[in-house]
Amino acid sequence: MLTIYSYTVYHSPNAYLGSILLRRALADLPGVTLIRKPFLIPRSRGVLVAELIGSKEPAVKGSYNREDCARWSQRYDIPLVYPPPEVFCERRLRWSQSKWEREELPARAYYAALGSGHEDALDQALFEAAWVVGLDVNELETIQWAATKAGLDWSKLSAKLESDEPGVTARAALEEFDNGGCPGVPTFLLDRERYFGKDRVDWLVNRCRQRLVERSRGGPSPSVVI
Repeated sequence: MLTIYSYTVYHSPNAYLGSILLRRALADLPGVTLIRKPFLIPRSRGVLVAELIGSKEPAVKGSYNREDCARWSQRYDIPLVYPPPEVFCERRLRWSQSKWEREELPARAYYAALGSGHEDALDQALFEAAWVVGLDVNELETIQWAATKAGLDWSKLSAKLESDEPGVTARAALEEFDNGGCPGVPTFLLDRERYFGKDRVDWLVNRCRQRLVERSRGGPSPSVVI
């Protein structure tokens, strides 16, 4: 069994597109386990950050990213509704005043849902909230919307997500992201191999196929080190 660790934040359109593409590709590839690793973004790294965590996105790069993500959406038939740029500026003020770090609430919710059997549905619903419905996943009301769509008991989930454990896990995921040398989101780790970006999903899946063939023939089988 191969294990892919997928590092993400929910306010990234590239992570959203890459997540769907990877799930589609792995549906026909038995022998591979996908472990999602959403993480939070500390305020010390900036409230409004780009795909390269800790950096700010120039206007030209931002406009190109919007255009390019729209093309990917059309090419692969993935719903995508990009909020106007001013929406993120409005949200930035709320994020800076929130008791939570940016992306902390959705990450906490995901880890609180682990073991419920609904965590994958919640993961997908959080992306849907951000990139189809146009909601802010840093708001508790949005987490409730996604939890309900995923079939979770909101009263139980809301209590658990505010406990210590999900927050510790979200911070641990950020530490793994940093220690793994991940350049941005989405980054996928297969053993020590890094694949960054939605345009590397095919490369990652091809590498998985190669590794599975090697294992079936008794070839190299390095251990997973994160």
